[in-house]
Amino acid sequence: MPYQVVTNDNGHHSTWPDHKELPAGWEPTGFLGSEEECAEHIAEVWDGPGPRSGRAPGAAATNVLTTDRIRLRELDPAQVAGLLEVLDGAATSDEYVGNYPLTGTGFGARNFLTRTPEELRFGFGMYLVSAQPDGLAFGDLGFHRPPKDGVAEIGFGLAESARGQGYATEAVAELTRWACTQSGVRRVVARTTADNAGAQGVLGRAGFRLERTEGDILHYAFRLAPDLPDSEPMRDDEEERAALAKLGKVRKAGGDDLAFKAGTDPLRRVVRDGKRLLAYAQSGDKEGVEDPSNHLMFIVVHPAVARRGLAERLLGEVRDHARAHGRTGMVTGTPDEDHPSVAWVRKHGFRPIGHHLITRRDKGAAAVDTPEGLVVDVVDRADAAAAEEFVRLATRTVAEAVMPGGARMTSDPDEIRRDLIEEHTGALLVCRAPDRALGWLALSPLADGEEAFVLAAQVLAEAAGRGVPAALLAAAAGLADEAGAASVTAVAEEEGQRELAETLPGCGFAPVAGRTIWFADVEPTR
Repeated sequence: MPYQVVTNDNGHHSTWPDHKELPAGWEPTGFLGSEEECAEHIAEVWDGPGPRSGRAPGAAATNVLTTDRIRLRELDPAQVAGLLEVLDGAATSDEYVGNYPLTGTGFGARNFLTRTPEELRFGFGMYLVSAQPDGLAFGDLGFHRPPKDGVAEIGFGLAESARGQGYATEAVAELTRWACTQSGVRRVVARTTADNAGAQGVLGRAGFRLERTEGDILHYAFRLAPDLPDSEPMRDDEEERAALAKLGKVRKAGGDDLAFKAGTDPLRRVVRDGKRLLAYAQSGDKEGVEDPSNHLMFIVVHPAVARRGLAERLLGEVRDHARAHGRTGMVTGTPDEDHPSVAWVRKHGFRPIGHHLITRRDKGAAAVDTPEGLVVDVVDRADAAAAEEFVRLATRTVAEAVMPGGARMTSDPDEIRRDLIEEHTGALLVCRAPDRALGWLALSPLADGEEAFVLAAQVLAEAAGRGVPAALLAAAAGLADEAGAASVTAVAEEEGQRELAETLPGCGFAPVAGRTIWFADVEPTR
């Protein structure tokens, strides 16, 4: 189970399971790892109770980035000063290789210590570079200052013993790509001298291109995925939709069939190499959801062009689009088995806010009795009174439901009537007590030998704990078995639909997969 390091306004640090919601008063520091790694990190950065000196209460800690081979650890002002003391001979340390720190390290450290408090922006400081998992530091890199006018400048240096192994290229590429996903960053630039062939090679391999020369100074600029085409508007035709669905299936990602609210301005972009679809990004106001703060987004990149910065480039476009429309957050989802996507969203500042449990009941599973005192009816759409009763019930439950991140579903009776009574053809079930309706369930159309799906299941808040989900699931399973359906799949959001999620296994629905819901700020505050 992954853990994170969290802190509170009193400066206390602790470990916390990454999938759980944080208690009030605690916030993430940005460090992720096993529980043991998080405990070791706390021992490294925190010397006991007390406010965090040099930072206002609530300010986040420093950044940590990792690749398969190296670890980049951002230093706070006190640690930068300590590094400078080692360089000047006023202190010793066993954290560095023998020929480090460098003379250039001193230039970077002294420049960093001239920053004003307003310039101490999370992630845009000075980093030590070490080998994974716990090797000695053998270099440093970082930013001259926080981004200004959309431009951030990077510098780097490695000890002689660490050169020629690709570490510098790896470090520069990792930090640069992280920077390109942050608010206010449009370009990352770097400078070196005409006689420094090593630095020129590092910059070239990390994706920088020479822009101009001024005397002996070479000016480089970075562009994500420089060898891949720019994005272009997504077409609205059958060929495009088929290509999106195919790529979404390859990546097991989704987002290819998003429906956005009419009258809104969603971002819908694709990257093509000729006729070949390489990636797509979609973001905006999802149909049927009321969320004035966040955009729902999906970015999907073909595995053939993965790890080349294309997803980061598209994330920048998504951020710009959300910012232009006054949104403060972005929400997305990843299948739990899609480990590359899970690692990518974590790496780019997303944190989990919800989890969908995906379950399946196979044909012939043991039947479950309806709880005593409850009955389940199938809605007769031809009965106008029954249909309108269902619409009223669904409107109430939809209005009560809260989605991960605080969003709510659109509780418009006309939309519910259209979607579930007029256009939907599967069975609609209503669970009743003797005096009133308590909850409902919508099934996909049933057919012999085919898969079936519970499209939605909701219960009135006042009926919680009365066994309504069990009654509805038992009735749905009975209908599916009568029709000869091969299986029934049902999904529950574990926090917002806790009773349903806890009821599913007892009704013969076995967990088969999961999907995590993630959130990130458009303007990171860390």
